[in-house]
Amino acid sequence: MESAEQNREVLALVGFAANLGVAPDALLRAASLDADDAIRGAVAHAQVVRLWEEATRLSGDEDFGLHLSEWLIQHAEDQFDVLAFAMRSCATLGEQYTRMGRYVRLLHKETSLRLEVDGDTARLVHGVMDYDRPTRQPSEGMLAMLLVQGRRTIGEDFSPRAVRFIHARPPRTTEHERIFRAPLFFGCARDELVLDSALLQRPQVHAEPRLFALLERQLEELLSKVSEGSTITCRVRRDVASVLLEGEPTLASLAKRLRVSPRTLQRRLQDEGTSFADLVADVRHELALGYLRNPSVSIQEVAFLLGYAEVSTFHRAFKRRARVTPLEYRRGRAADGTLGAPR
Repeated sequence: MESAEQNREVLALVGFAANLGVAPDALLRAASLDADDAIRGAVAHAQVVRLWEEATRLSGDEDFGLHLSEWLIQHAEDQFDVLAFAMRSCATLGEQYTRMGRYVRLLHKETSLRLEVDGDTARLVHGVMDYDRPTRQPSEGMLAMLLVQGRRTIGEDFSPRAVRFIHARPPRTTEHERIFRAPLFFGCARDELVLDSALLQRPQVHAEPRLFALLERQLEELLSKVSEGSTITCRVRRDVASVLLEGEPTLASLAKRLRVSPRTLQRRLQDEGTSFADLVADVRHELALGYLRNPSVSIQEVAFLLGYAEVSTFHRAFKRRARVTPLEYRRGRAADGTLGAPR
Protein backbone atom coordinates (compact mmCIF):
# COMPACT_ATOMS: atom_id res chain seq x y z
CA MET A 1 0.00 0.00 0.00
CA GLU A 2 1.24 3.50 -0.82
CA SER A 3 2.38 5.79 1.97
CA ALA A 4 -0.12 8.48 2.94
CA GLU A 5 2.72 10.93 2.36
CA GLN A 6 2.43 10.31 -1.37
CA ASN A 7 -1.21 11.30 -1.92
CA ARG A 8 -1.34 14.69 -0.14
CA GLU A 9 -1.88 16.70 -3.30
CA VAL A 10 -4.75 14.53 -4.52
CA LEU A 11 -6.47 14.52 -1.13
CA ALA A 12 -6.00 18.28 -0.79
CA LEU A 13 -7.51 18.91 -4.23
CA VAL A 14 -10.48 16.66 -3.57
CA GLY A 15 -10.95 18.06 -0.05
CA PHE A 16 -10.88 21.70 -1.07
CA ALA A 17 -13.12 21.10 -4.06
CA ALA A 18 -15.60 19.40 -1.73
CA ASN A 19 -15.41 22.50 0.49
CA LEU A 20 -16.54 24.46 -2.59
CA GLY A 21 -19.45 22.09 -3.19
CA VAL A 22 -17.91 19.64 -5.68
CA ALA A 23 -18.75 16.05 -4.80
CA PRO A 24 -15.55 13.93 -4.59
CA ASP A 25 -16.96 11.12 -6.75
CA ALA A 26 -18.03 13.61 -9.43
CA LEU A 27 -14.57 15.19 -9.48
CA LEU A 28 -12.80 11.84 -9.72
CA ARG A 29 -15.07 10.72 -12.54
CA ALA A 30 -14.49 13.94 -14.45
CA ALA A 31 -10.73 13.47 -14.10
CA SER A 32 -11.00 9.78 -15.13
CA LEU A 33 -9.50 8.72 -11.81
CA ASP A 34 -10.20 5.51 -9.96
CA ALA A 35 -11.19 6.19 -6.33
CA ASP A 36 -8.92 3.42 -5.02
CA ASP A 37 -5.99 4.85 -6.95
CA ALA A 38 -6.66 8.30 -5.55
CA ILE A 39 -6.79 7.03 -1.97
CA ARG A 40 -3.58 5.03 -2.40
CA GLY A 41 -1.80 7.90 -4.13
CA ALA A 42 -1.11 5.75 -7.20
CA VAL A 43 -1.73 8.63 -9.61
CA ALA A 44 0.45 9.65 -12.55
CA HIS A 45 1.51 13.25 -13.09
CA ALA A 46 -0.74 13.71 -16.11
CA GLN A 47 -3.70 12.56 -14.03
CA VAL A 48 -2.93 15.06 -11.28
CA VAL A 49 -2.82 17.85 -13.87
CA ARG A 50 -6.21 16.69 -15.16
CA LEU A 51 -7.54 16.67 -11.58
CA TRP A 52 -6.45 20.31 -11.14
CA GLU A 53 -8.19 21.26 -14.36
CA GLU A 54 -11.44 19.49 -13.49
CA ALA A 55 -11.47 20.82 -9.93
CA THR A 56 -11.15 24.34 -11.31
CA ARG A 57 -13.87 23.80 -13.90
CA LEU A 58 -16.39 22.09 -11.62
CA SER A 59 -15.88 24.51 -8.73
CA GLY A 60 -16.28 27.53 -10.99
CA ASP A 61 -13.38 29.14 -9.11
CA GLU A 62 -11.05 30.74 -11.66
CA ASP A 63 -8.51 31.29 -8.87
CA PHE A 64 -8.74 27.77 -7.49
CA GLY A 65 -4.98 27.43 -6.94
CA LEU A 66 -4.68 30.68 -5.00
CA HIS A 67 -7.65 29.87 -2.78
CA LEU A 68 -6.47 26.29 -2.24
CA SER A 69 -3.15 27.60 -0.93
CA GLU A 70 -4.87 29.78 1.67
CA TRP A 71 -7.13 26.92 2.71
CA LEU A 72 -4.14 24.60 3.09
CA ILE A 73 -2.29 27.05 5.32
CA GLN A 74 -5.36 27.34 7.52
CA HIS A 75 -5.51 23.54 7.79
CA ALA A 76 -1.77 22.90 7.59
CA GLU A 77 -1.50 20.58 10.55
CA ASP A 78 -4.29 18.40 9.15
CA GLN A 79 -3.15 18.47 5.54
CA PHE A 80 0.63 18.28 5.62
CA ASP A 81 1.45 16.52 8.90
CA VAL A 82 5.18 15.95 9.30
CA LEU A 83 6.20 18.33 6.54
CA ALA A 84 4.14 21.22 7.93
CA PHE A 85 5.52 20.82 11.45
CA ALA A 86 9.06 20.49 10.14
CA MET A 87 8.84 23.67 8.06
CA ARG A 88 7.45 25.75 10.91
CA SER A 89 10.20 24.36 13.18
CA CYS A 90 13.05 25.68 10.99
CA ALA A 91 15.20 28.39 12.52
CA THR A 92 14.80 30.99 9.77
CA LEU A 93 12.69 31.72 6.71
CA GLY A 94 15.69 30.96 4.50
CA GLU A 95 16.11 27.56 6.11
CA GLN A 96 12.42 26.83 5.60
CA TYR A 97 12.62 27.69 1.90
CA THR A 98 15.83 25.71 1.44
CA ARG A 99 14.42 22.64 3.19
CA MET A 100 11.17 22.97 1.30
CA GLY A 101 13.19 22.77 -1.89
CA ARG A 102 14.55 19.43 -0.74
CA TYR A 103 11.24 17.97 0.42
CA VAL A 104 8.79 19.46 -2.08
CA ARG A 105 8.72 16.12 -3.90
CA LEU A 106 6.77 14.73 -0.95
CA LEU A 107 3.94 16.99 -2.09
CA HIS A 108 4.30 16.16 -5.77
CA LYS A 109 6.97 13.90 -7.19
CA GLU A 110 7.33 15.91 -10.42
CA THR A 111 7.77 19.30 -8.71
CA SER A 112 11.02 21.16 -8.13
CA LEU A 113 11.79 24.20 -5.97
CA ARG A 114 15.07 26.00 -5.49
CA LEU A 115 16.27 29.12 -3.70
CA GLU A 116 18.69 31.36 -5.60
CA VAL A 117 20.43 34.21 -3.78
CA ASP A 118 22.36 36.97 -5.55
CA GLY A 119 23.34 39.89 -3.34
CA ASP A 120 20.24 41.55 -1.95
CA THR A 121 17.92 39.52 -4.21
CA ALA A 122 16.53 36.07 -3.53
CA ARG A 123 14.50 34.07 -6.03
CA LEU A 124 12.31 31.14 -5.08
CA VAL A 125 11.91 29.24 -8.36
CA HIS A 126 9.18 26.66 -8.85
CA GLY A 127 9.17 24.15 -11.69
CA VAL A 128 7.36 21.07 -12.92
CA MET A 129 9.63 18.39 -14.36
CA ASP A 130 9.07 16.96 -17.82
CA TYR A 131 5.88 18.84 -18.63
CA ASP A 132 5.65 20.85 -21.81
CA ARG A 133 2.93 23.37 -21.08
CA PRO A 134 2.27 25.89 -18.30
CA THR A 135 0.07 24.70 -15.46
CA ARG A 136 -1.56 27.82 -14.12
CA GLN A 137 -3.45 26.62 -11.07
CA PRO A 138 -0.74 24.48 -9.40
CA SER A 139 1.93 27.10 -10.17
CA GLU A 140 -0.11 29.94 -8.68
CA GLY A 141 -1.05 27.76 -5.75
CA MET A 142 2.54 26.81 -4.96
CA LEU A 143 3.90 30.37 -5.03
CA ALA A 144 0.97 31.66 -2.99
CA MET A 145 1.41 28.89 -0.42
CA LEU A 146 5.12 29.62 -0.04
CA LEU A 147 4.45 33.32 0.48
CA VAL A 148 1.49 32.98 2.85
CA GLN A 149 3.25 30.29 4.88
CA GLY A 150 6.38 32.43 5.04
CA ARG A 151 4.43 35.40 6.38
CA ARG A 152 2.84 33.20 8.98
CA THR A 153 6.02 31.50 10.18
CA ILE A 154 8.03 34.71 10.72
CA GLY A 155 5.05 36.78 11.88
CA GLU A 156 5.73 39.51 9.33
CA ASP A 157 3.37 40.65 6.59
CA PHE A 158 6.05 41.06 3.92
CA SER A 159 5.57 41.37 0.18
CA PRO A 160 7.78 40.12 -2.67
CA ARG A 161 9.60 42.47 -4.99
CA ALA A 162 7.91 40.73 -7.91
CA VAL A 163 6.01 37.57 -8.84
CA ARG A 164 6.56 35.94 -12.24
CA PHE A 165 4.55 33.23 -13.98
CA ILE A 166 5.11 31.24 -17.16
CA HIS A 167 1.43 31.15 -18.09
CA ALA A 168 -0.40 33.99 -19.80
CA ARG A 169 -2.10 36.73 -17.82
CA PRO A 170 -5.57 35.59 -16.76
CA PRO A 171 -8.57 37.83 -17.49
CA ARG A 172 -8.78 38.88 -13.84
CA THR A 173 -5.90 39.35 -11.35
CA THR A 174 -7.78 40.82 -8.38
CA GLU A 175 -7.00 37.83 -6.15
CA HIS A 176 -3.36 37.76 -7.24
CA GLU A 177 -3.04 41.41 -6.22
CA ARG A 178 -4.75 40.76 -2.87
CA ILE A 179 -2.51 37.83 -1.95
CA PHE A 180 0.87 38.77 -3.42
CA ARG A 181 0.69 42.57 -3.08
CA ALA A 182 3.55 42.88 -5.56
CA PRO A 183 4.15 43.60 -9.26
CA LEU A 184 2.83 40.68 -11.32
CA PHE A 185 4.38 39.47 -14.56
CA PHE A 186 3.02 36.79 -16.88
CA GLY A 187 4.42 34.99 -19.92
CA CYS A 188 7.83 34.79 -18.24
CA ALA A 189 10.60 32.21 -18.55
CA ARG A 190 9.84 30.65 -15.16
CA ASP A 191 7.57 30.75 -12.10
CA GLU A 192 9.23 32.58 -9.21
CA LEU A 193 8.91 34.79 -6.15
CA VAL A 194 11.50 37.59 -6.08
CA LEU A 195 12.33 38.61 -2.49
CA ASP A 196 14.67 40.81 -0.50
CA SER A 197 17.40 38.40 0.58
CA ALA A 198 17.44 40.02 4.06
CA LEU A 199 14.09 38.31 4.69
CA LEU A 200 15.81 34.92 4.64
CA GLN A 201 17.52 35.74 7.95
CA ARG A 202 14.25 36.42 9.75
CA PRO A 203 13.74 33.99 12.66
CA GLN A 204 10.61 31.88 12.64
CA VAL A 205 8.10 32.36 15.43
CA HIS A 206 7.83 28.65 16.27
CA ALA A 207 11.43 27.63 15.61
CA GLU A 208 12.26 24.37 17.39
CA PRO A 209 15.64 23.04 16.21
CA ARG A 210 15.42 19.84 18.25
CA LEU A 211 11.98 19.03 16.90
CA PHE A 212 13.14 19.79 13.37
CA ALA A 213 16.10 17.40 13.76
CA LEU A 214 13.70 14.61 14.74
CA LEU A 215 11.23 15.37 11.97
CA GLU A 216 13.98 15.66 9.36
CA ARG A 217 14.93 12.03 9.88
CA GLN A 218 11.38 11.02 9.12
CA LEU A 219 11.27 13.29 6.07
CA GLU A 220 14.50 11.77 4.76
CA GLU A 221 13.03 8.31 5.10
CA LEU A 222 9.92 9.38 3.20
CA LEU A 223 12.03 11.08 0.53
CA SER A 224 14.11 7.95 0.03
CA LYS A 225 10.94 6.00 -0.72
CA VAL A 226 9.90 8.57 -3.30
CA SER A 227 13.37 8.52 -4.85
CA GLU A 228 13.29 4.75 -5.12
CA GLY A 229 10.42 5.17 -7.53
CA SER A 230 6.78 5.27 -6.56
CA THR A 231 5.29 5.31 -10.05
CA ILE A 232 3.31 2.33 -11.25
CA THR A 233 6.02 1.75 -13.88
CA CYS A 234 8.67 1.30 -11.19
CA ARG A 235 6.49 -1.02 -9.15
CA VAL A 236 5.59 -3.18 -12.15
CA ARG A 237 9.25 -3.43 -13.15
CA ARG A 238 10.16 -4.65 -9.66
CA ASP A 239 7.31 -7.15 -9.59
CA VAL A 240 8.07 -8.47 -13.07
CA ALA A 241 11.68 -9.14 -12.05
CA SER A 242 10.53 -11.01 -8.96
CA VAL A 243 8.07 -13.36 -10.74
CA LEU A 244 10.04 -14.32 -13.86
CA LEU A 245 11.11 -17.65 -12.38
CA GLU A 246 7.45 -18.60 -12.25
CA GLY A 247 7.20 -18.30 -16.06
CA GLU A 248 5.66 -15.76 -18.42
CA PRO A 249 4.34 -12.73 -16.46
CA THR A 250 0.78 -11.75 -17.30
CA LEU A 251 -1.10 -8.50 -16.94
CA ALA A 252 -3.74 -10.25 -14.83
CA SER A 253 -1.21 -11.74 -12.39
CA LEU A 254 0.64 -8.45 -11.91
CA ALA A 255 -2.61 -6.52 -11.48
CA LYS A 256 -3.62 -8.97 -8.76
CA ARG A 257 -0.30 -8.41 -6.95
CA LEU A 258 -0.88 -4.64 -7.10
CA ARG A 259 -4.52 -5.01 -6.03
CA VAL A 260 -5.96 -3.25 -9.08
CA SER A 261 -7.92 -4.46 -12.06
CA PRO A 262 -6.03 -5.36 -15.27
CA ARG A 263 -7.83 -2.52 -17.03
CA THR A 264 -6.77 0.00 -14.39
CA LEU A 265 -3.18 -1.22 -14.51
CA GLN A 266 -3.10 -0.98 -18.29
CA ARG A 267 -4.53 2.54 -18.21
CA ARG A 268 -2.08 3.76 -15.57
CA LEU A 269 0.87 2.39 -17.53
CA GLN A 270 -0.41 4.17 -20.62
CA ASP A 271 -0.62 7.40 -18.63
CA GLU A 272 3.09 6.98 -17.84
CA GLY A 273 3.92 6.40 -21.50
CA THR A 274 4.51 2.66 -21.52
CA SER A 275 2.74 -0.69 -21.68
CA PHE A 276 2.90 -3.97 -19.80
CA ALA A 277 4.43 -5.81 -22.76
CA ASP A 278 7.14 -3.17 -23.17
CA LEU A 279 8.01 -3.29 -19.46
CA VAL A 280 8.32 -7.07 -19.46
CA ALA A 281 10.56 -6.92 -22.54
CA ASP A 282 12.71 -4.17 -20.97
CA VAL A 283 13.16 -6.01 -17.68
CA ARG A 284 13.99 -9.29 -19.41
CA HIS A 285 16.57 -7.66 -21.67
CA GLU A 286 18.29 -5.80 -18.84
CA LEU A 287 18.46 -8.96 -16.75
CA ALA A 288 19.67 -10.97 -19.75
CA LEU A 289 22.60 -8.61 -20.24
CA GLY A 290 23.59 -9.11 -16.63
CA TYR A 291 23.26 -12.90 -16.74
CA LEU A 292 25.22 -13.15 -19.99
CA ARG A 293 28.11 -11.29 -18.41
CA ASN A 294 28.46 -14.20 -16.00
CA PRO A 295 30.18 -17.07 -17.89
CA SER A 296 29.13 -19.58 -15.23
CA VAL A 297 25.48 -19.26 -16.27
CA SER A 298 24.63 -21.15 -19.46
CA ILE A 299 22.39 -19.60 -22.10
CA GLN A 300 19.79 -22.29 -21.37
CA GLU A 301 19.84 -21.25 -17.71
CA VAL A 302 19.49 -17.58 -18.66
CA ALA A 303 16.37 -18.41 -20.65
CA PHE A 304 14.97 -20.29 -17.66
CA LEU A 305 15.77 -17.45 -15.25
CA LEU A 306 13.94 -15.03 -17.52
CA GLY A 307 10.78 -17.13 -17.59
CA TYR A 308 10.99 -18.29 -21.20
CA ALA A 309 9.45 -21.69 -21.94
CA GLU A 310 11.79 -22.24 -24.89
CA VAL A 311 15.43 -21.21 -25.39
CA SER A 312 14.60 -20.35 -29.01
CA THR A 313 12.06 -17.77 -27.81
CA PHE A 314 14.76 -16.15 -25.69
CA HIS A 315 17.13 -16.12 -28.69
CA ARG A 316 14.61 -14.30 -30.88
CA ALA A 317 13.65 -11.76 -28.22
CA PHE A 318 17.27 -10.97 -27.37
CA LYS A 319 18.30 -10.59 -31.01
CA ARG A 320 15.46 -8.15 -31.68
CA ARG A 321 16.89 -5.87 -28.99
CA ALA A 322 20.65 -6.43 -29.21
CA ARG A 323 20.87 -7.24 -32.96
CA VAL A 324 23.07 -10.21 -32.02
CA THR A 325 22.24 -13.60 -30.53
CA PRO A 326 22.93 -14.28 -26.84
CA LEU A 327 25.93 -16.42 -27.80
CA GLU A 328 27.32 -13.72 -30.12
CA TYR A 329 26.91 -11.15 -27.37
CA ARG A 330 28.74 -13.38 -24.90
CA ARG A 331 31.52 -14.15 -27.39
CA GLY A 332 31.93 -10.46 -28.10
CA ARG A 333 32.43 -9.72 -24.43
CA ALA A 334 34.82 -12.65 -24.11
CA ALA A 335 36.86 -11.26 -27.00
CA ASP A 336 37.04 -7.93 -25.17
CA GLY A 337 38.41 -9.74 -22.15
CA THR A 338 35.44 -8.80 -19.95
CA LEU A 339 34.42 -12.37 -19.18
CA GLY A 340 35.66 -15.94 -19.46
CA ALA A 341 34.97 -18.58 -22.08
CA PRO A 342 31.42 -18.47 -23.43
CA ARG A 343 29.00 -21.32 -22.89
